[in-house]
Amino acid sequence: MKCLENVIVALDYENPTDAFRLVDTLGDSIRTYKIGPVLFTGSGPHVIEYLHLKKKQIFVDLKLHDTPQVVFETIRQLGQMGVTFATVHCLGGKKMLEAASQGCRNSNLQLLGITLLTTFDPSEGAAWNWDTNSQDSVAKLALLAQQSRLQGIICSVAEAKKLRPLVYPGFLLVTPGIRPQMKEVFQEDQKRIATPDEAIAAGADYLIIGRPITQSRDPKIATLNIFSRSESCK
Repeated sequence: MKCLENVIVALDYENPTDAFRLVDTLGDSIRTYKIGPVLFTGSGPHVIEYLHLKKKQIFVDLKLHDTPQVVFETIRQLGQMGVTFATVHCLGGKKMLEAASQGCRNSNLQLLGITLLTTFDPSEGAAWNWDTNSQDSVAKLALLAQQSRLQGIICSVAEAKKLRPLVYPGFLLVTPGIRPQMKEVFQEDQKRIATPDEAIAAGADYLIIGRPITQSRDPKIATLNIFSRSESCK
């Protein structure tokens, strides 16, 4: 199923053994895996080595937001480790984003800017006296990421639809909060969710899916069924 090439599976585990078991279970059906802060803190380099061994693409999602020099050095080291994707917070500003971009030199690392987390509730913006809605804020941050020579951004499906015509061709829109057939998950904390078909229709390049797979009794079947009703992906 060709659309599975666009799926990034989030390794939502604390124990690397659980992550390794999932990678082995999914086999050739998934080529890209995301390592978040929890797994990376305890076992990051070990997990990266394992994914390299399995010839997988690696997405390290640390959402960096620090001084330009610290971000530059961190990104440079991730590039040297052979990581495919890494994230930085767009709210860190243009100087930080440009430093991150410079850290990618001499590597194949692609930078993705964090706009607003899918857990973000628009009512929070009102509490901070923001004068724009979430879609306007994400659009501004996306254009900042593009100006700073990032390769793409992380955004919800709702924002991807608006952004696709605003950004240049090839600029990656990566969407988390994906729920196959709006499947419920344990301890749901996402506010802006969508189905895989809605994400593809909105122009998303990659779909991040974690708990609908990791919490499933049969992760392989859950993965293969992600696009089971989509004629365009068969």
